[in-house]
Amino acid sequence: MRKGDKMGLKDRLENELFDFAKENNLTISDIHLMYAGPTMRTRHTLVLAFTNVGMFTFQFKLGEAEMHFLDKSKLHKIEMRKKTLVYELKIQAYTEENKLEEGKYLVSKRVMGRKWHQETVNKLLSLEGRALY
Repeated sequence: MRKGDKMGLKDRLENELFDFAKENNLTISDIHLMYAGPTMRTRHTLVLAFTNVGMFTFQFKLGEAEMHFLDKSKLHKIEMRKKTLVYELKIQAYTEENKLEEGKYLVSKRVMGRKWHQETVNKLLSLEGRALY
């Protein structure tokens, strides 16, 4: 990157995904990013990346993003439903012990200046009972 160039959040996260994929002999061909969080107050503290190889979670702390990966073979079900002011995203996945666990996140309907967020929200809403993977 040249001095003075600014890379947007989406580009930076996608670069991290491609770097991870290269290091782990994976091929990412599809990326869908969205903001989420465990509570109303923190719904913009995570960025979830749904890819053809699995789900990545970027958790932001003190300006740094910590990345976690969940292989698509561990994902069981992803569904999103409307609530009054936000959407509720439920993700079911298998643990190392092969037990099914569920995580719940709140997702804003819109995030100003983040078209990619709205595109992913629309994609998840359009699934209507079909699997993402």
